[in-house]
Amino acid sequence: MRRKLFKLIIFCVLFFTYSAFAQNSVPVIDTVNVIQNQGSMRVDINYDVVDFDGDSLLVLVKVSNNGGVSFSVPAQTFSGDYGLGIVSGINKHIIWNAGTDYPEHYGENFIVKLIVSDVKINQLSSIPQGNYSMGVDGGTDNPIHGVTLDNFGICPHVVTNEEYKLFCEMTNHDPPPTEGPNKQQPTSHYYDNKWNYPVVAVSWYDAVTYCNWLSKVAGFEPCYNTTTWNYDSSKNGFHLPTEAQWEKAARGNLEQMDFPWGNDPPDGGRCNYLDYNGSLISIMANLDGNGKGTLPVDTLTANGYVLFNMAGNVWEWCNDWYQDDYYSQSPSPSKNPIGPTVGDKKVIRGGAWNSSDIYLRCYYRYSKVPHTKLYDIGFRIAR
Repeated sequence: MRRKLFKLIIFCVLFFTYSAFAQNSVPVIDTVNVIQNQGSMRVDINYDVVDFDGDSLLVLVKVSNNGGVSFSVPAQTFSGDYGLGIVSGINKHIIWNAGTDYPEHYGENFIVKLIVSDVKINQLSSIPQGNYSMGVDGGTDNPIHGVTLDNFGICPHVVTNEEYKLFCEMTNHDPPPTEGPNKQQPTSHYYDNKWNYPVVAVSWYDAVTYCNWLSKVAGFEPCYNTTTWNYDSSKNGFHLPTEAQWEKAARGNLEQMDFPWGNDPPDGGRCNYLDYNGSLISIMANLDGNGKGTLPVDTLTANGYVLFNMAGNVWEWCNDWYQDDYYSQSPSPSKNPIGPTVGDKKVIRGGAWNSSDIYLRCYYRYSKVPHTKLYDIGFRIAR
């Protein structure tokens, strides 16, 4: 006779909430029941969830086999009211096929953790297909040349601490370091409390691992091979924007302007950079020990594609390897370029809270080795 997978199942509930605005209602899970289907390896999870704002919800599950000491059971075969796009209501039902994920394991100390969030983790803005002039007239490593891109989506803001915490919680991925050689003070208060601020101190490898995780949550094909770290553009999952995608998105449908808003200088509170002195300085995160740092991801004026902070706030990892003469070697127009096939450094774009205005220009190229973790580098997703 087959032994039961669970002799006893108990549960705990973990809430992640989007706290950027005081009027946002917190989603609440209630009346959770977890039952193993008699005579099978199927586990039924029934729950009610209420969100008075009517937000689309993300519902995820983790499983422990040691009473909650760790949640490392490889549980991923779920169906029903699970994943993205869940509508609040009663009598929600998730089915876990434990026989597929964790066959021939038995015990009495299994705990199911139910996670709910109203964060819009997969939100994208559509960038239309077409040609644009990439680079700048007279540039050395960024000479002007034609690029043709298919339609693509890109997130209106960089990935937040809250979104990254979901990823770390679900995958047991290490969170960003709380201090390091480029810091004057610990930043645990930043990552743990400033949920709507950019996640920082994440490497290129961290960023693409996040993209793969979100692709799986959304039911898409991951784009990155995490053994070779190669990018497969034929997959339909989330990825870091290519350098060409990033620059087109940053320009906001303005042709050959210096900044996402035009040619006017960045003073007057247009973006968060070294000389920012706008009205939001009171809510700036203190990342340098002197009161300077990031701002919430959806503050300041969006560009023509309704994308926030395409100049300043944090540098953003791009998908491409960096090569200083890549533009001059590329055909013009170039169709959906993805950069060199190999390299030592990855492209970063956009400048940051501690950058001077030269680094904020839409065409400015910079690079870092992919394992770099600095407190002025984050990322946004594309698809």
